[in-house]
Amino acid sequence: MTNPAQFNLLYVGPVTSEHRSSILSFCEQVEQTHGHRILSDQLRLDLQDSSATQPPVVAIAGHDSDIVATALATRSNDGWTLEVVSQHDHAFPPTREVINIAVKGILGELSHLSQLRLTWWARAHDPWVEHVASGLGFSEHRRLHQMRLALTSDVANRFRMSAAETRAFRLNADEEAWLAVNNSAFAAHEEQGGWSHEQLTRRLEAPWFDAEDVRLHPVSGELKAFCWTKRHEADLHEPVLGEIYAIAVNPSDAGQGLGKQMVMAGFSHLADTGINIGMLYVDASNAAAMSLYESIGMEVHHTDRAYLWTGS
Repeated sequence: MTNPAQFNLLYVGPVTSEHRSSILSFCEQVEQTHGHRILSDQLRLDLQDSSATQPPVVAIAGHDSDIVATALATRSNDGWTLEVVSQHDHAFPPTREVINIAVKGILGELSHLSQLRLTWWARAHDPWVEHVASGLGFSEHRRLHQMRLALTSDVANRFRMSAAETRAFRLNADEEAWLAVNNSAFAAHEEQGGWSHEQLTRRLEAPWFDAEDVRLHPVSGELKAFCWTKRHEADLHEPVLGEIYAIAVNPSDAGQGLGKQMVMAGFSHLADTGINIGMLYVDASNAAAMSLYESIGMEVHHTDRAYLWTGS
């Protein structure tokens, strides 16, 4: 390992075409080495989009021209979301100094913004973030549970019997209705709320997108709810997983049990594609959602944490 004193900030600022490929290559290298998906879908898509009107802000820290850590911040519904990728050996904690350099680079780049709200998301397999984040003035803000369920034939059959009737998403036809329901249901949500056409289009053009995996529940031509599912390939640590990626009910139709029916529609659809394990993410503070998911047999698998810095 290089002497920490030799680490420095190689670049800080908006992602440019000059840096995009090297950052993506570094992130993919770290993911392959450690066998974990590190970047969130939103940040990965923002990073890959060379035409984005608001590209992510990046701070690259390393030694000479070698990247050792990168901190990336992208706009969210009510502020900025931060993710950090570091080159480290799981046999010992990552070098704190180089992480500090990268995150301080982001803080400096965004310091001109009034009332900066920056949320640092840390995965369960990166417990070291807690210590580094607290030293930089971040405090724990949210906990996000990943819950899982075995999609046995019995479970899948039971879900099919109780699921809402759905159809697949239609490109160039359902975008407006989907955005209206999503943004109404998640008006106050940090990541899922306030989606633009640009954000939706990035996902519709992603390599993993399949219109059949987005299940819509229209009634008399009006979209009442949706359940967007996503299939994940196996990696070094995880089996093939089927995720409920986003799910929402039009607020005017809430309280009628439609949410539970849409969960069952999503998981039964995934089971029909051959997926054996279903999963989703839910805020630990969302007691109603936790109760719903537990009622159908889901259990917490692991917990990610968010640390908030508001400049105070």
